[in-house]
Amino acid sequence: MYDITLFTPQDMAKCSLVLRHLGRNTASMEASSQKIVNYIYQHFCDSQTRENSCALVRLFKTHPYGELEDSLQQSARCLMNGYPPTADMKCWTLLAAAGTEPQWNSRHTAAKNTAIPLVSTQLVAQMPAISEIIRQFGLDIPTFLGLDPERFLQLEPAVLNIFHVPEAKCSPFIPEQDSLIIPYQIKSVLGFGGLLPSGSLFAVVMFLKVKIPQSTAEMFKSLAVSVKNSLSVYDKKMVFEPSPNAKNIVINNNASENPLLEFQVGNLIQLLEFSEQKMLRQAARFQRTIDKLQREIADRKNKEEALKASQEPFAGIVNIPQDGIVPVEENQEIQRFNQGEEQI
Repeated sequence: MYDITLFTPQDMAKCSLVLRHLGRNTASMEASSQKIVNYIYQHFCDSQTRENSCALVRLFKTHPYGELEDSLQQSARCLMNGYPPTADMKCWTLLAAAGTEPQWNSRHTAAKNTAIPLVSTQLVAQMPAISEIIRQFGLDIPTFLGLDPERFLQLEPAVLNIFHVPEAKCSPFIPEQDSLIIPYQIKSVLGFGGLLPSGSLFAVVMFLKVKIPQSTAEMFKSLAVSVKNSLSVYDKKMVFEPSPNAKNIVINNNASENPLLEFQVGNLIQLLEFSEQKMLRQAARFQRTIDKLQREIADRKNKEEALKASQEPFAGIVNIPQDGIVPVEENQEIQRFNQGEEQI
């Protein structure tokens, strides 16, 4: 169990390890995706109440219209207003979901629109959630739509990022205000994902009942690497869950050992590089903190020495010259004499 409000690098490492292996012994990318969202939904909980931190977890993938099953093609056509679909048109496709409501635990019933056609740059720019995910992932819409395929594939190893909306209520990037955000008291939305070797983009989106800061959200970049590792096994292969012959397909996938090992080696190298970069950034932050503390200590020491130097010893009566001390009797006589002169 992970409390996202207390999420630590150790939690991130444990969760990353589990997610990286959830793609094993499954028949399709959809099956792996369902395992991933189930794990996240079930294991991110409040440490005190044990209540789920997420109301809903979704996993999306862009997919060519021509390779969608009939029900998903129909979902896409309903949103195209008569625009003729093309086989290579990208669709923002729901692969898996898990959440509070029973209907949220299947991609077939979790959303009204399970495949959103990405017809053009202009239309995608009018989709607030999708366009903001693209922007926060460090992409531009034309690249995302594949208008420059060579550049798109060159970006694949580097694009692993997060999508973070710290205040979900009234956010222009989360349009489901009345149906999800307000009734289920969603405080923050967190997504993480990147590009698969095929050039398809994937994103896990968590609708959280707790508010999380940017520093916590940043740790989920590591989880993006592990999810990519699980999904890449089926990239360009078996994406959607087959119905009758799932067992046979698992055997066939296991028999094809070389491509699987290539995917795993490539993704593990990427994970290692990502971890090393994260360690370097953390080391730099620690060094800046140490330097700051050392400057504060030196500054305080200088102030203490300056204060000590400015305080001269109190002389008091000890350092008064001997001839400056007048006996009490003499002092009284001098006072009477002075008073007599004043009377005269």
